[in-house]
Amino acid sequence: ASIECIYDEVVAAPYVVNKVREVTDKADAIIINCFGDPALDAAREITAVPIIGPGTSSMALAQLLGHNFSVVTVLSRLGPIVEEVAAKLGTTKLVSVRAVDIPVLELEDRAKTVEKLTRESVKAIEDDGAHVIVLGCTGMQGLADQLKQELAKQGYDIPVLDPAIIALKLAEILVDMKTSQSKLTYPPPPEKERTGCD
Repeated sequence: ASIECIYDEVVAAPYVVNKVREVTDKADAIIINCFGDPALDAAREITAVPIIGPGTSSMALAQLLGHNFSVVTVLSRLGPIVEEVAAKLGTTKLVSVRAVDIPVLELEDRAKTVEKLTRESVKAIEDDGAHVIVLGCTGMQGLADQLKQELAKQGYDIPVLDPAIIALKLAEILVDMKTSQSKLTYPPPPEKERTGCD
């Protein structure tokens, strides 16, 4: 399965929430394995365990590493989802969202993916003024170093961020610090009867 549009996010949300409920007592931290961070806020309400969204985490780090950043994602139709994650984060440093136009489940062709990532990243740097590149799909895990090398060959020594790795490292930090999301921001939902949620 993959999430490639807003509809997919809505369909995935109950699964995410139910999975969080299922594993919360067995986990030190939970990562939602999608750049769009589906059901992130709802998941944070139902557990005290740290819940990490790769999109939010990687964009937050990108702000610290350069003047601005661009996200290079899988499909152009995901632009509004990426922009929504950036807006929730409160960042004004996202200068563009570019796409390689490869569906999530076809990212296995790593050479083709890196070639297209390089092309779109160069456009983000040259046309949009990006100083940091954020990979916009957790399915691109493991490609950041290769893309960074390809960009360096073209004279661009800039950070390339892998959202899956950043989410994992942030989860480790929160576990080590014995801290989690604020329950003032994400209070538990009220006890009441709900239908269609289980």
